[in-house]
Amino acid sequence: MNKTYRKDNRTEAQFEKDIKQRTSKEKFLIDLYAAEMEHLGWNVIVKDNGTDNSGKVQDKATADADYLVYLDDECMLIEVKNSWVSTKWTFKTHNLKRYVKAGANILVFWNTGKLDSDPEKIDLEKTRYGIIIPEKIEYMLAEYTHYSERAFGNKMCVQIPKADFANLVKVKRITHR
Repeated sequence: MNKTYRKDNRTEAQFEKDIKQRTSKEKFLIDLYAAEMEHLGWNVIVKDNGTDNSGKVQDKATADADYLVYLDDECMLIEVKNSWVSTKWTFKTHNLKRYVKAGANILVFWNTGKLDSDPEKIDLEKTRYGIIIPEKIEYMLAEYTHYSERAFGNKMCVQIPKADFANLVKVKRITHR
C-alpha cells in the first residue's frame, strides 16, 4: 500500500505520530501476550514477519501480519489489533482479506482503554484478548456488513458487536501481572 492511501487526510506530522504510537502499542501488546503465554508454560519466540516494526513511516507498506509467533514448536502469523472499548471491534476489509490469504491470525485485545500515548496505562482488570483464526476472519467478511468508516479514512470496514466476540475467539484475560 502506498503512503498516500495509508495517510488519508492526516498531515505528515500527524501520520508519523500515529504510526509511531500504534507500532509502540502493538509491540507492547505482543510482548504482553508473549509474557502471558510464558506464564502459562509455553516456550515463546516472537519475530518480525519481514515488516518494519520500528515505528518509522515507510513509503511502501504491506497489510501482511506483523509477527511470527512460535509457541513451543508451532508457528503462527499474528497481526495485533486492539479496540479501546468493550462494545465493538472494527477491522478494514482489505486487511482482513490479506490475512485470510496469508493464513494469518489476529491477536485482538479489547477494553484496554486508550493506549496510543502510553500503553502501560492498560487496564488489565478489564482487558480481554483472543485469537481470531483465518476461518473466522472469512466468516466475518462473509457475514458482517461492509461499510465506509470515517474513523478509518473512509475505508471499507466490518464492525463486530460485543455479543459476537465469544463466537469468534476464546475470550481470555491477562493473569500474569
